[in-house]
Amino acid sequence: MDWQLMIPGTEGIPPQILAEAREVRLRCGAPAAVCTGTETAWGTRRLTAGEVVRAAQALSGHALAARQRETARGFLPLPGGHRLGVCGVMGPEGLREITSLCLRLAREKRGVGTETYARIRGKSALIIGVPGSGKTTLLRDLVRLYSRDGLPVGVADERGEIAACRDGAAQLDVGPMTDVVTGMRRSEAFFLLLRAMAPRVLAADEIGGAQDVSAVREAARCGVIVLTTAHGSSLREVRKRPGVGALMREGAFAWAVTLEGPGTPPRVEACGEENGG
Repeated sequence: MDWQLMIPGTEGIPPQILAEAREVRLRCGAPAAVCTGTETAWGTRRLTAGEVVRAAQALSGHALAARQRETARGFLPLPGGHRLGVCGVMGPEGLREITSLCLRLAREKRGVGTETYARIRGKSALIIGVPGSGKTTLLRDLVRLYSRDGLPVGVADERGEIAACRDGAAQLDVGPMTDVVTGMRRSEAFFLLLRAMAPRVLAADEIGGAQDVSAVREAARCGVIVLTTAHGSSLREVRKRPGVGALMREGAFAWAVTLEGPGTPPRVEACGEENGG
């Protein structure tokens, strides 16, 4: 997907920023904003409402009307593992008016998880970080490494951001021994994979709800290695949450991997350590 051809208002933004973009934000009446994770650059003019709508149409494959169910959830999965966040005025039948967009660009980085894999291999791990810190990128590479080493891996890819399956095949490298369920709630996909595919490893992005907690608990009871992510700035913060914190206290996760931002080495800590930052 050549997103730069579909995004208006990027005139004047340095080519290097565009090449390294992780996030692009479009708002009616405001300049386009392009973020690399470490710096943000703005276009030189304000966008019109028509330009924002046309960008949404182009990015969706000119299928906005047909994808009302997805836009009602606030985002559209895009080819290549990218995601388009949509915000605006809601009506009885879904999104009536678009006021802003957030394009999250997937960045595949093979090998980014090699050192972390050497530390956590064979044990369940929770990857912690703020939005844009690289949680999904690291999770994908850990899945690839387990799969490359011959372990059957099941991926609950609810939003299509881990494997980006299209026409039956993963567009992003998740390894040769990986089975992917896309478009199903994480908890339901976990149970399906446990029943149907006998995985040694289960992976999912952004757990948090009670059903997710139950699914992880069941996977741990079955002796499956679980890899998943959670929003947060530190192990200490996430440990205080009722659901995920309970899983830590129960020993469902042996390791916590904290990401402080793009380019910062992951911090690997035992989940039982009470001095975690």
